[in-house]
Parts: sequence; C-alpha cells; structure tokens
Amino acid sequence: MEVAHGQPTADQLLTDLGLSADDKQNVMSGQFVNVDVSGVSDRDLSFAISFLVKTPPDVLVKQIEAGALVTADAQVQSFGEPSGSGSLADFAKLTITDDEAQALTNAKSGEALNLSTAEIAAFRALAGSPTGAVQEQLRRMLLARYQAYRASGLSGIAPYDRGDGKTSQFASDLRKASQAAQVLTQYLPGFQKVLLGYPQATMAGMQDRFFWFKSNIHGQTTYVLAHILAAPEGAARAGLRREFYVSTGYNGEETVGAFLPVQEGTVVVSNVHAFTDQVTGFGGSFKRSIGSKVMAGKMKEIYEAEREKSQKLR
Repeated sequence: MEVAHGQPTADQLLTDLGLSADDKQNVMSGQFVNVDVSGVSDRDLSFAISFLVKTPPDVLVKQIEAGALVTADAQVQSFGEPSGSGSLADFAKLTITDDEAQALTNAKSGEALNLSTAEIAAFRALAGSPTGAVQEQLRRMLLARYQAYRASGLSGIAPYDRGDGKTSQFASDLRKASQAAQVLTQYLPGFQKVLLGYPQATMAGMQDRFFWFKSNIHGQTTYVLAHILAAPEGAARAGLRREFYVSTGYNGEETVGAFLPVQEGTVVVSNVHAFTDQVTGFGGSFKRSIGSKVMAGKMKEIYEAEREKSQKLR
C-alpha cells in the first residue's frame, strides 16, 4: 500500500491508531470512540475521536469548506467571512454592548484576556470613549491579526501578554500540534506540510476560508478568528479548523480531521488540541484530564449534528 495515497482498510487504520478490537468494532457499528493522543505541552487539552460516516469523503469535506463546523456550534452568536487582504467591512456585523466595551477598555496583561502588549494599550487608551469607538478598535485588531496570519501563517500570530515580562507563545503550540498528528504523518503527509507551512505551502485542490465569530462560551463573550482548510490527498480528504485567535477562556484550538474511504463509507479521525494557560502548574494534569473530557463531549455534539445532516444528503 502506498502510504500517502493508498486506501487503508478500516482495520488497518484503526489498528495503527492503537484501538482495541472492541473499539474497532464500536467504530464500525457507528459509535464515537475516543483515541489516545498525547498533549504537546502542559497547556494542551488534547483528545481524538474516531467514527464511521456512511458518506464519501468528498461530501464531508464540502461541508467543512462551507464552514459547517462553525455554523453548527450553538455557542456562535454572530459571524462573518473576511477574504483576500481583508477590510473593516468584513467585520461590519461584529457589534458589542456597553459592558463588552468596558471589559475591553479595562484590559490588562494576564490571563483574563488574550491580547498583545500593543493591543492592551490601544484598548486602554479608549477608556471613557463611546462604545462605537471601542467596537471600531476591536474590528481593527481582528483585521490586523487576520492579515498577519494570512501573510505569514503561524509566524504571524502575535503572543499574548501575561504580565511581568511573560508572554504565551500560542503559535509554538499550534506548530507542535500539527507536527504530532499521527494520522497525517502516516496517511496525509502533504496536508501536514500545508498546516506547518501555510501560506507558502499549498497542494492541488486545496480550499480555504476564514471566519470571525462572536460566541458565548461558558458565559463569556469570546471573539474568535478561525481558518478552515480542506484538501484531497489521493482518495482521502483532510480538513482543518484552526482557531488562531481567541480573546478569552483559552488560547486557541486546532482540529484536524482525516476522512479515509473504506468499503462501508468513511472512517473519520479527528484530533483536537485546545490550549490554555489556565491548566498549567499545580494540579494541571487533573485539570487537563477534566478539560479534555468536556471538550470531547462538546465536539461529539457538533460532529453528531453534522453526521445526521450528511446522512440526510445521501
């Protein structure tokens, strides 16, 4: 079998992922099965799931290209789609309340908000200004982060200011997560190179889109920039949902999906790495374990909704 482009059997793939005989049977019977995956740092809430969809890989990837994993999330309150070099008009639907504006103008270094030193200064300079002025600055900040990532990929992600001269280098965690994706290394190495080398690295048939969205996550207003990318590699397909900026709650997230054709349909393997500085230090291992289970439950809900939708499209 040609590793990059062959069509592995379900048994081959699931054995490579370390699943037991019982877990393999559960996957083939339509259940979601957790796959062991190691964290890439002490900030990593990592997990992986595998399941079977009776839909061909190209149909599933079209849903990813359409941003389905963004719009399927009930936490999302509003969203938009910047494109090309981007403009403030791309963020016109992003509005904030007076309380949300005040939270931004009260920004300070630390873990409460994910902002660079310059971004904190820009918001604090607007203390006492009308909400519209703060809203405009938020749009400008998100546009600048979008443009930097679009031009330089992981190298364009500005670090978060944690105070006392400390920063959180989120881009480093994303790079490690992309390097550690076992299913990509074995079956989709071309796609893995794109994740690490975007935007210079490309591959035939690659499609990508960007979204901003405003969400309510655990009661907190959260602003997110996400990169959705999909590409074919042989008969298989791969998809990425990379949250390269998140304003609060956690540092960001990378979800990589491998869609591998088998006789019964498509075996989906989804690796998720969500990073947060709030699970480091004493008790971090326990907090990461709990956090991973919460994240796994949420992602299963989203994937289940998408699986039901894809079954209806058959």
